[in-house]
Amino acid sequence: MKITVNQTARICVSAAVLACAAAASVLPAFAADTDKSKFTLFNPTPDSALRDFAPDRPAKSTGPTTVDAGRLQYELDFANYTYQKTGTVKTTTWLGPNPAVRLGLTNWLEVSANIAPWTQVATKDSSDGSKSRISGPSDLFLRAKANVWGNEGGKTAFGVAGFVKAGTAPEGIGNRATEGGIAGLYSVTLMDGLSLTANSEVDFLKNELDDRYHASYVNVIGLNRELVKNLTLTTELWSQINVDPSGTVRQYSFDTALAWVVRPNVQLDIGANFGLNRDTPALQVYGGIAQRF
Repeated sequence: MKITVNQTARICVSAAVLACAAAASVLPAFAADTDKSKFTLFNPTPDSALRDFAPDRPAKSTGPTTVDAGRLQYELDFANYTYQKTGTVKTTTWLGPNPAVRLGLTNWLEVSANIAPWTQVATKDSSDGSKSRISGPSDLFLRAKANVWGNEGGKTAFGVAGFVKAGTAPEGIGNRATEGGIAGLYSVTLMDGLSLTANSEVDFLKNELDDRYHASYVNVIGLNRELVKNLTLTTELWSQINVDPSGTVRQYSFDTALAWVVRPNVQLDIGANFGLNRDTPALQVYGGIAQRF
């Protein structure tokens, strides 16, 4: 969806230039080819030069565009619920509010941090009636994202992102390990109101049985369709191939979400992810918000 936030005008009060003022009122305050490289963390991008509001949520894919220089954006789940059944064991996970805070450093580079202050993992084994419940914070994720092209619009856009995970979650919620990964982020406009997003990611995860590391491959491809003005439907196919030496785990899901831009810099969303095999959580549902300052 396209939200024009830079079509403001400076209306002259002099009667001699009323005609010019009327023309200026329909033109952007900054030309499309304005050099935005001068804007930084300490010289923030003005409202009239902001690019279209494009949160990384909902769904699992990440867009290639970055937050404008000097601007802050938060994106969070109000609540997030996951259900998984493996054999006789049922596992439910709740977390919230799970905020991610994004900060634009330059016109093409941003950094972000994400941690859920409260997470609860509950398990129940129907074979013997045993139960367990663990609560605590999630792991802390630190990420940098750089746009290579397409930040200011165009048919295609591409970016790269890298993250590091600190093992802040207790055992049973996380694995207490430092891990990381890098991803390529691509999007293309197929036609008016319809776009495609594709991510390809390699993560480096701690082995389950020792302190060495192995690769995990994550891929996602999704379609975004504007149903009506400011309301967009996203559908995705997601996969993760985790090649741990103790045994490769393959996960696949079909994901769908709705995002509603209620104001130029505020978005509300809901979503659901459906596991397509036994190793993937059967259901994940969430609702959240994104806001830019």
